[in-house]
Amino acid sequence: GVELLDFARSLFATSNHRQLGHRFMAGFGRLFDLPMYALYVADPWTGNELCLGSTGVSDSFLARYERGGRELDWLKAHLRATGRAVYNMEQMAMDEWLEDPLYTKLKYLHDIRHEAQAPVINRDGVIGTLHCGTDDPGRGLTPYEVRLTEALGQVIGTMIEGIQHQETLRQERNRAVAALDRAGSAVVITNLADPEPHLNDAARRMLADVVDGERVLHRVIARPGPEQSFSRHVDVELADGDTGLLHGRSSYIRAEPGTLITTLEFQRDQAEISAETLTALTPREREIALLVVDGLSDRLIADRLYLSHHTVSQYVKRIYRKLDVPSRVALTRLLLGHRNSNRPS
Repeated sequence: GVELLDFARSLFATSNHRQLGHRFMAGFGRLFDLPMYALYVADPWTGNELCLGSTGVSDSFLARYERGGRELDWLKAHLRATGRAVYNMEQMAMDEWLEDPLYTKLKYLHDIRHEAQAPVINRDGVIGTLHCGTDDPGRGLTPYEVRLTEALGQVIGTMIEGIQHQETLRQERNRAVAALDRAGSAVVITNLADPEPHLNDAARRMLADVVDGERVLHRVIARPGPEQSFSRHVDVELADGDTGLLHGRSSYIRAEPGTLITTLEFQRDQAEISAETLTALTPREREIALLVVDGLSDRLIADRLYLSHHTVSQYVKRIYRKLDVPSRVALTRLLLGHRNSNRPS
């Protein structure tokens, strides 16, 4: 039982097919006293089965199986038809097996007397095969061992599904980051598994101008609570002696726990907004403008004020026009400057 749990835990810690094959080969032999075993998994792009690992058989045997032996493999055809593990000695007697074309044309090379195959299966169906066997005529497989190979095939299938999902997510994230790069956005990616944040060139250039940029960045990306997305603005000092506002808009990737993507915007200090301009806003516009300064998205503002998301977006656009600002960062800079100018010394 302990060996089984250790094996399952090692499989669930894999992040790619190659690693999965290595861990399968290292752990399977501890569970079964069998000299021969192999793991085949379908390539997600071509559909062809690839051998992730094998032991106890020669490369020539594998090549012969892949080039012509598959057509003879009624064991595999049986498991694909039933979705269940199959054991040759449950289907025929030993003398029948020794006369079967699968044995006489292929399995005889290693005199494989007992063989079980289990489907590697997940929501996509049968995506591979787990093989195990022995050349010892007296070493039959127990019903428990056959059921265990079937259970392991399901575990491995679930792992492969997760690996492919993570790979899809990585590709989508890389495309998103590439698109932000082309747009000139400064992007920071952080992950619980990586002690250092990843900054693209635009983010590195931006923070290079900020005094104590590393510490400022960690203030921007510090998570305020359980929210999946948040924004934060930090007053900063620049290397040239000027000051400004660094604004970060952060979102966690729901399907990739621990990964945070933050886009940075920076604006230098500018002249304060006049009281006359501020009074040009209606009470509702001032209320929404202050919530923007607090870092709330249009959707969160809509939830708080019991308005539709579209209505809030229209309010924000009108605020931009009235105050002659192009973005939330610029609006925040202006309103904070107005607040600070009215504080008592």
